[in-house]
Amino acid sequence: MISQRVNYIANYFKIASLNIKSNISGNVFAFLIMSFSFFIMLFFLLCYINIYNYMSTFQKSNIMFVFLNNNAKKDNVLNFIGKLNGVKSAAYYSNKSSMKFLEKRVKHLKSILKNMNPDNLPAFIKINFKKSAVSSIFLSNIYLRLKSLKGVKLVYYNKMLQDRIVQFMFFTKVVGLILFLFLFILSIFISYSAIKLVILRKQNEIEILRLIGATNNYIRIPMFIEGEIGTILSFFVSIMLLFAIYKIFIFYKFDSFLEFFRIKIIFLNPPQIAIVFLIAAVSGIAGTYLSSKKFF
Repeated sequence: MISQRVNYIANYFKIASLNIKSNISGNVFAFLIMSFSFFIMLFFLLCYINIYNYMSTFQKSNIMFVFLNNNAKKDNVLNFIGKLNGVKSAAYYSNKSSMKFLEKRVKHLKSILKNMNPDNLPAFIKINFKKSAVSSIFLSNIYLRLKSLKGVKLVYYNKMLQDRIVQFMFFTKVVGLILFLFLFILSIFISYSAIKLVILRKQNEIEILRLIGATNNYIRIPMFIEGEIGTILSFFVSIMLLFAIYKIFIFYKFDSFLEFFRIKIIFLNPPQIAIVFLIAAVSGIAGTYLSSKKFF
C-alpha cells in the first residue's frame, strides 16, 4: 500500500517535471515574476528588521554624558555622581581626552579631527548605569539633579527621547505588520497571476486529458507540484540575490558610513527566513488553487 502511494507521488512529480519542460518559456516568466515578488518582500523585511533593531538598541542605552563648564571643579561633580544609587562607573574626559574619545568613536573622520583644537572641545563625564537600575523615572530624576549642579553645562542621555522612541517603535510595528500583510496578499496575487498564465497555456492539454478519462486529481496534483517547485525556486533565488547585495554592501564598506551613526546592518536570521519561506509556500499553494479552480 505504501509502495503504491510512493509510486503515485513519484509519478506526479514526473508529470510535473515533464509539464515544466514542455512549457519552459511560460514557467520562466512565472518564475521571474514570483522571484521579484519575494525579493521585494524580503527586502522590506530586511529594512524593517534593521530599523527596529537600531531603535531597540537605542532604547536600551544606559549611558549619560555630563558636559562641564571650562572652570568647573570635576571632583565635586564626580563625588556627587559616586553617591548616586545605580551608577556602575563614571569616567572623566578632559579636553585632550575628548579628542581621543572622538577619534575612537568616529574613526572615519580622523582627517577632519586633526584640524580641530582640543581646547575647543568640552570636558565631560561619561556615566554607565546598572541595567537593573535603569528606568525612565530614575534617569529623569538623575538628569534633573545633575543639571542643577554648579559647573554642569549640559546633561545628555538617550532616555530623554524615551516617549518618542516608544511611539516610533509602536508605529514601526504597526506599519511593518500592515506592509507585511499587504506584501503577503500581493505575493498570493502575483503567484496566482503567474501560475494562471501557465495553466491557460495548458487548457487544450487539460481538455484532452479529461476526454481520455483522467481524474481531477491526476490533472491537478502535478499542477500543485509544478507551482510549488516554481515558488520554492523563486524564493531561493530571491534570498540569494538579497544576500549577494548585502555582501556587496559590506564588501565595499558602505556600512562604514552608517557606523558613524552607531547603525549596524544585520541580515535576516534563520527563523525570519523560515517565516518568509512558509509564506512563499502558502502563496504558491493558494495561487495554484485559485488559478486552477475554474477548470475543476
